[in-house]
Amino acid sequence: MSHQEPKQPEATTEADLPKATTENDLSKTTAEADLRFSLIIPAFNCYDHLKRLLDNLQEQSFPCELYEIIVVDDGSTDNTASISESYPVRLVSHSTNLGRVQARESGAKAAKCSTLVFVDTRLTVDKDMLKNAVDLDYLPLMGVGTSDKYLSAIDRVFYCIRRRTYYPYEPQFKYAPELWLKENEFDGRPKGTGLLIIDRSMFLDCALKEKYQDVNDDTKLLKNIVTMGAPILRHTNLEYTYEHRHNWSDLLKHTFFRGPKFLDYYLVPGGPLFGKYITGLLLLLITFAFCLYWPILFGVCALLIVIIFTGTCIWMSEDFGDFFTCLYCFPPIAGAFIGGITFAQITRLFKMRTLIRH
Repeated sequence: MSHQEPKQPEATTEADLPKATTENDLSKTTAEADLRFSLIIPAFNCYDHLKRLLDNLQEQSFPCELYEIIVVDDGSTDNTASISESYPVRLVSHSTNLGRVQARESGAKAAKCSTLVFVDTRLTVDKDMLKNAVDLDYLPLMGVGTSDKYLSAIDRVFYCIRRRTYYPYEPQFKYAPELWLKENEFDGRPKGTGLLIIDRSMFLDCALKEKYQDVNDDTKLLKNIVTMGAPILRHTNLEYTYEHRHNWSDLLKHTFFRGPKFLDYYLVPGGPLFGKYITGLLLLLITFAFCLYWPILFGVCALLIVIIFTGTCIWMSEDFGDFFTCLYCFPPIAGAFIGGITFAQITRLFKMRTLIRH
């Protein structure tokens, strides 16, 4: 495939880019090659979201005869498996819930096309998504998630979290149309597999060996790709909208299970934040010991926590609305996330990682 890139906002040498290959040349006409995509949708107990996504995909401006849609039913207990009766999709079924790692691999192995498009069920993609992928003439590609922070308090707080976590790259439309993920420019940049377009052989070569459901299947897969495959182009021409969970029970459960995945990449030995994680745990233990010896310190620590939390909310906010939303939304979200990390740490300590199942 031709890897002639659009102009970038960042300096990139020829040596940084993958070598040209003719296996997946998206610029060829149909007469020259069988120009098709395999859209793969891993699904678990999400019939309503899946139905909405399939309705959305049917609006693609790209010729429908040049792509297929594969739904991987990962052991759902709702009506997900019946979706093939109403839509022109191929269904791949797991008898039990195996997790996204194996769901993606099952879809990739069943695909008829050499260019895979992984799409999350909670996305709404642009009608020109596939056409834009062809125009970009590069693989692998990553979509850019957008959301309206004024839609709900939950949308607002996650907008604030992402804006600060990935500053200055989020929101990307304020930064640049293109953002490159490379082996040495990876951590600290926004990333995800909500919309990922990749050559099948590259995906299977970079597939994760660990199959536990607490594995950080997004970040580790993408790290493998930029290390073993090629730089990833994250482009605003592949924008999508992500629908957050607006039910607090579902949101906190989801956030809890994000904790183990965060631990699996960032907080393990050799992880980007491992040193800070261990230092923080040691400081916490030392502080607790001092507080037991001098109980008055509990009050001082509580005051410090309030000051740090308030300062964090100010730091994350663009306006007063953001600040007050963060004040009341951030504590339960952070609590669920930290609880998930703690639970994952315990399961690893006692070699019981199989207990973590979504």
